[in-house]
Amino acid sequence: MDPRNIFYSVWSGGIGALFLAATLFGYSPFADGGRAPARAGIYGPTHK
Repeated sequence: MDPRNIFYSVWSGGIGALFLAATLFGYSPFADGGRAPARAGIYGPTHK
């Protein structure tokens, strides 16, 4: 197998893992407020 294919599959898997982690922890590098508090359950907006 070509080393470029292995590198691409590892890179793609890492990007997918980062998206999964961002979904689970509610993290956005572009949000003004930073990281969301770690709470269980679904909740609405916390601003007025």
